[in-house]
Amino acid sequence: MIFFLYGPDTFRSRQKLKEIKEKFIKEIDKSSLNIEILKGETLETPEFEKAVLTPPFLAKKRLVIIEDLISKNKGQKIQKEILEALGKNGLEDTIIVFWESGLDGTKAREKVSQKRSNLLFNRLKKEKYAQEFNLLTEPEVYRFAAEQIKSRGGKIEPSALSLLADLTGNDLWRLKTEIDKLLAFACGRLITIADVNELVKNKLEADIFKLTDALGQKNKKLALKLISDQLRGGTSPTELLAKITWQFKNLLLVKSFMEDHGSSYPSPRLTYTLGIHPFVIKKTMAQARFHQLPTLKKIYRHLITIDYKIKTSQINPEILFDLLVIKS
Repeated sequence: MIFFLYGPDTFRSRQKLKEIKEKFIKEIDKSSLNIEILKGETLETPEFEKAVLTPPFLAKKRLVIIEDLISKNKGQKIQKEILEALGKNGLEDTIIVFWESGLDGTKAREKVSQKRSNLLFNRLKKEKYAQEFNLLTEPEVYRFAAEQIKSRGGKIEPSALSLLADLTGNDLWRLKTEIDKLLAFACGRLITIADVNELVKNKLEADIFKLTDALGQKNKKLALKLISDQLRGGTSPTELLAKITWQFKNLLLVKSFMEDHGSSYPSPRLTYTLGIHPFVIKKTMAQARFHQLPTLKKIYRHLITIDYKIKTSQINPEILFDLLVIKS
């Protein structure tokens, strides 16, 4: 039996890996003596073959987990050799799990189509137990957070849950940490929006509002600094782009609505009509006066172009962001 767990959402793929290990311990080997974990980055073929062909000790099966072989071990030779090993007899008593941290299935498939074929990926993705973990959408993050809190006996206001999902985005590792803090702080009572505002900090979120302010006020020096700080602080280009695009989409919605219905439209009604969180509506309405609708549309189109170039070219993402600021 072969499992293949991959995709950019490493939180859920790690959860799945944990489930497999726990089930193995519970149903097959309570001693855990038949579990072996191999580091794919430094893995060599003899080590792999020894692990998967060794007979189980006082149990029916062995569990062998190989981590980051495809994403961190760049050699094609070992992948070919492992493919050959997977075709050999004697693996019936071994459960093999290939786990990849953040391997993007779309990009891997593009390499296959470009004949820079990743042979092992191409084989493993066809396995019955292959599972790709893509990043959750905004509604999915909301449901995921709700389920996590409920499963741990917690309760949260709908508005607080919505704000929590907005602030953490699809970073489920961070979402779990924030839920841990909120549950401990609430100590059994209902988690409120005030709790989320007090405990959940998000520098990226704050910088995105500062960035859109800076662009609207033509403060290009500040805008360039905010982008540089985020990228050098560890924020990935795709995450930064997603947040910038998210806020400019909000600005487009709010600005278009205000031009059609007037700027005095009450924010609670605007929240209901546009389906945007009250916290975000308040920030966005304040920013909208600095932006013109044609300029917002131009920037939004430019963001779509940046997204395409990040995914399809070798251009330094920071250069693309700098051009966005310069042309805005």
